[in-house]
Amino acid sequence: MAEREAERSVSQTVRAQLALRELIVSGGLRPGERISELQAVEVTGVSRTPVRMALVRLEEEGLLEAIPSGGFMVKAFSERDILDSIELRGTLEGLAARFAAERGVSSRDLEPLKECLNEIDGLVRQEPISMEAFSSYVALNARFHVL
Repeated sequence: MAEREAERSVSQTVRAQLALRELIVSGGLRPGERISELQAVEVTGVSRTPVRMALVRLEEEGLLEAIPSGGFMVKAFSERDILDSIELRGTLEGLAARFAAERGVSSRDLEPLKECLNEIDGLVRQEPISMEAFSSYVALNARFHVL
């Protein structure tokens, strides 16, 4: 029961995170604009706890900045900033993969990665992809990168 509730909370957080990210990227929330928890709850239709977690995650991603008096502000970023961060992450992940290959990762260590990729492959083959499947994809993708 507690595990199911935790999954639901993660799903709600992902839903809020995706909705808020889309508002930021599409310009629905402009750079410098303040967004409060209550405003985010209204916009996303998700309760306060998952919204709070989503706002913190978006701050970690660099899309929001915490305001000392409470709430968050949309950070200004350029297309170049986004492209640079994607390239940097890709470079770091490629380097990590190279180190793993050069240092001889065991097949036992690769097994969780293969299982995770198989689950991801199963999700992305679905047409259309449901919000629940996309939430699962986000969790599996995070797990893959941790592994």
